[in-house]
Amino acid sequence: MRHLTTIILLTLSFSAVTAQDIIYTPQDSAFIENLIVQMAEKEHLLPQERIVAIAEKFIGSHYSGGTLERGVKEPLYVSATQFDCTTFIETVLAIAMSIGNSERRFDDFCHNLETIRYREGHRNGYASRLHYITWWSDDNTKKGIVQDVTHCSISHKADNSLYFMSSHPDDYPAFADDSTTIEKIKALEAPYAGSKAEYIPKELLNRTKEELPIVNGDIIALVTNIDGLDVTHVGFALWIENRLHLLHASSAQGQVVKDKQPLFEYQKNKKKQRGVRVMRYTGK
Repeated sequence: MRHLTTIILLTLSFSAVTAQDIIYTPQDSAFIENLIVQMAEKEHLLPQERIVAIAEKFIGSHYSGGTLERGVKEPLYVSATQFDCTTFIETVLAIAMSIGNSERRFDDFCHNLETIRYREGHRNGYASRLHYITWWSDDNTKKGIVQDVTHCSISHKADNSLYFMSSHPDDYPAFADDSTTIEKIKALEAPYAGSKAEYIPKELLNRTKEELPIVNGDIIALVTNIDGLDVTHVGFALWIENRLHLLHASSAQGQVVKDKQPLFEYQKNKKKQRGVRVMRYTGK
């Protein structure tokens, strides 16, 4: 297992990204560059297969909650060793997007990570981060990175109003750092008042891969009924013996794992879980 060493805080300049602070270690950049090279050599893999292959390289890496909570200035945080559930997804996608660039691999990765993580691909303080998965999905769909594939004959609709962040200010230290930040978040939440989003009910997740519109490598978002919140967790779909599992950064297990428990079993007795939304990487 790789271990986090001395962190470097520096400024890099690369195409299409304004020079800003980036936090990473030399081990992070070396591992990511090597992984990009390895995956580029696997030309036979389809995009979804490549996503799984990349994600599997991080199995055993540490789970670390709140990895991006570093104040309102929002440096670009990169790690190949510590993830929360969302940063794991973003890192895998950014690596996949970087395959094919043979000259500036880590710079390209950082650019892709920023593109995925921030509204319209531009990092401009805490409020620019795509905090809700609904924001993340909508914005990355517009950018052509993912496609929401939840809609199907068995999907349902549920309220998708977003106000959890602004109604729980004590949970977000950045709000205390800058009083204007919460107002920015409220303004971004407002357009979703009364909105609906499709999901696949958890009761149907015991179906086979022939019966569900989910393939290996799809992004699975666990939909909640908590007021003002859309999703509580994300991971990658992985079919094992025709049962749907998650390949994810697990807080319960403290690391990135191929979960042994089928997703149906995990969700079925959790009252705050509705089911899942499904997104698919659209790159090469």
